[in-house]
Amino acid sequence: MITCITLTGDRPEVFALCQRWMKNQTRQPDQWIVVDDGWIPTIPVLECDYIRREPQPDDPKHTMIMNIKAAAKHISGDLIVIMEDDEYYAPGYVAALADALSRHEVVGIGRSKYYHLPMGGYLRHDNLNHASLAQTGFRSSFLPEFLSVLDGDQFLDIRIWKLLNGVSAPACDAYDRTETSRITKDGRGIVFDDGDDHCLYVGIKGLPGRPGIGSGHNPRGYYKHDTPDRAMLRKWIGAGRDLESYMGLCR
Repeated sequence: MITCITLTGDRPEVFALCQRWMKNQTRQPDQWIVVDDGWIPTIPVLECDYIRREPQPDDPKHTMIMNIKAAAKHISGDLIVIMEDDEYYAPGYVAALADALSRHEVVGIGRSKYYHLPMGGYLRHDNLNHASLAQTGFRSSFLPEFLSVLDGDQFLDIRIWKLLNGVSAPACDAYDRTETSRITKDGRGIVFDDGDDHCLYVGIKGLPGRPGIGSGHNPRGYYKHDTPDRAMLRKWIGAGRDLESYMGLCR
């Protein structure tokens, strides 16, 4: 069984796209857990295990850790895949991670791709020692270790891959572009590059609603400017309806 986990809150337009990406998956999860802590509750259209965590006045600025803890109590699958609400996921995303999990206990997609939609900027990292949480999956056998490193700052992904690599993974660590995957030092996990054409995912930044964490949300970061017709975004996700959905948010 596959369990997908999505955390959301006060991002109605973004979550609507997330539901479309989920509906388009060639391999549907057996369980989709959605934890919502927005001030205005989200009403999912697709079938899911909807968990409403009422926001509290003393909640931290970013509630990801609290919401993951709420989701973890309801996991029933033996394969767990993270799908964040503000990422683009191609139809083959769940199938690809499930296939990789048949061979590895923890999997992630590296060489992170960010696209800042309002400014039309793109960014490609070199990370192959770790993957962002939004592109990570693991078997249920890893769940106790996953839960053991939940407490801490919002950069949970670094703590996860530290369990597998023994050291804190640097942000950029694989400058040789011929290297397309890397097995973790303990042999249990893999981080792989999904390429540059019709990718499995793209981290979309600058979307409407509650802001996310991480440097990628800063439009003054190390972005390169895309062409006016969004050639790089078109290369990454294709030129069809998916692209038009994002362009609609810019109008």
